Amino acid sequence: MKKIYFLAGALVGTFTLNAQIVTTNSLSAKKERGEILAPSKKVSNSLKAEGDVYWTNQFENAAEWVQTDGTGHTGGDWSIINTLPANVTDQQVDYLWPTAFTGATGNYAFINSDEAGNAFLQDAYFEFQGDIALATEGAGSGSLYVTFAEYYRNFYDQTFIEVSNDGGLTWTTFEANPESEVPVNTNCVDGEVEVVNISSAMTNGAWSDEVRIRFHYIGDWDWFWGVDDVQIVAAWDNDIKLNTYYQSTDVLTTQALDYYYIPQSQASYPGMTFGAWVTNNGGADQASVQLNVTATGGYNQSSTAVGIDATMMDSLSISTPYIPTGLGTKTINLTTVIPGTDSELSNNQESFEMYMTEYEYSRDNNIATGSISQVLSQEDLPLQIGNVMEIFDDMTVSAVKIRLATQGNGAVGAEFFGVIYKYDFDLQDWTYVDETSLGVITNTTAKWDQLPLLGGPITFTAGDVLLVVAGHTGGVTEVRFGMAQNTTEGTVLGFTADGEGFRLTTPGAVMVRLLDEPLAVSELANNFGMSVYPNPTNTTSTLSFALNNESDVTVSVTDLAGKVVFTNALGTVNGTQKVNLDTQALSNGAYMVNLSVNGVVSTQKLIVRK
Repeated sequence: MKKIYFLAGALVGTFTLNAQIVTTNSLSAKKERGEILAPSKKVSNSLKAEGDVYWTNQFENAAEWVQTDGTGHTGGDWSIINTLPANVTDQQVDYLWPTAFTGATGNYAFINSDEAGNAFLQDAYFEFQGDIALATEGAGSGSLYVTFAEYYRNFYDQTFIEVSNDGGLTWTTFEANPESEVPVNTNCVDGEVEVVNISSAMTNGAWSDEVRIRFHYIGDWDWFWGVDDVQIVAAWDNDIKLNTYYQSTDVLTTQALDYYYIPQSQASYPGMTFGAWVTNNGGADQASVQLNVTATGGYNQSSTAVGIDATMMDSLSISTPYIPTGLGTKTINLTTVIPGTDSELSNNQESFEMYMTEYEYSRDNNIATGSISQVLSQEDLPLQIGNVMEIFDDMTVSAVKIRLATQGNGAVGAEFFGVIYKYDFDLQDWTYVDETSLGVITNTTAKWDQLPLLGGPITFTAGDVLLVVAGHTGGVTEVRFGMAQNTTEGTVLGFTADGEGFRLTTPGAVMVRLLDEPLAVSELANNFGMSVYPNPTNTTSTLSFALNNESDVTVSVTDLAGKVVFTNALGTVNGTQKVNLDTQALSNGAYMVNLSVNGVVSTQKLIVRK
């Protein structure tokens, strides 16, 4: 099988190789660079202190802290506050959470790039005024942590903790939330505690009585960073931290993509391999660090052991694939392992689930973390966005399933659809295969919808590489599609209104899926034979449809604002059905006729013209 080197940026044709495409969504349309949210990093909520707490500060005395501007700072300063500002609390959407800085008590330090807006750049230090006498306190030459509660929403923000051991003459910089742990568009965990090993700031083999500490924030109309409860504590000797992990098919023989829903038709699915970035966050060098992965069905594999010195990071990988069998949910557990006892177990473990299904095939993990509706400078215009997927066995696709995020009120009545493209290895470009029937937004609720292919079921063969996208037809309020976990750079692709291709450089998986051809989907392939006639109408119209099995059916009609103007719960029915729709009392305009069959909704537009 030919390999497309997505990671190496080898796509050609209409796709830009280096341009970063960013988006807008429901959270902040003003930030044209966009908001594709990412999963939160896993952190410890406990204080990881093996010995004494040498120093602490809760920002209760504002005079103890002073801002110093960096060379890029033009506005948007540090302040000490005790209530979150309105630009944070007014974000009434599920994706911006937590809604309170519960890790803080009383005052806390806060810098607000979002409130400063696009007129200012932040490059600001917030420094404690005075020396911290660690030598007198008995720190000696021991390894130390700086710990602090924090609250953030990361976009392209950069956050640092800096430590001086000589009264501020020289500083050692530690990145507080590196991209390996906090990808673009990541929210904090409620009550998050950041733990940074600062041992490398020691000079001449010991801590002095002239230790200083400061926080450093860099932002350009990004979001915000809040810190509180700052402490310097004795480090654990043994603390291996799992920063981030990945799963994918084998990089040498496949396209090396992550998958979470695998249908029965993909019997040759080669299984997933694993990798992780880990940090030795303890005070002692570790001669033997391994990644262990266990999974449903008895899989139990460990990586080659590597040595990691204190404060350093390394990657670990497992190439023996996990090949799940049997339908159902499979749980995968990842753990870092050292010969001794890890003193802080909460930060060296991760787990996730994948699903062996009858008919669904996808790269999203079914956990919606954000949405996408458009790209820069394409407001009100059509968009297509989706994931690259690989076919391992012949597969007959009859429909595309799309996750609709929570919509703006203006999106009701807007149209959306799915499209399948196939990669042509000779042309080195994507070629159009087919698209689905149009779906219509009938309300603002987040939900899944599935749409049949216009040309009927299509069989793809082993070795095909597909691009499966969700698209909308534009409008003042564009349709928002759900996005899930962070995924491989360069494998979330799309087309703008002018047909130009792009890729997301810090992508979340688009929640769009292929559906194999079961009976239930075959029935949907023609929208249950759904037709509305006459259309347009002035007095009455008839909805006609046909079912192959007994099904629970409800018919409703809504206006473009989503208001229900007609409903009829038919109960359990089978065979050909006709429902009369009385339109005499309706005003001129467009309405949506919604046919719900066992919870699957098909929609057609009805025009009333008198």
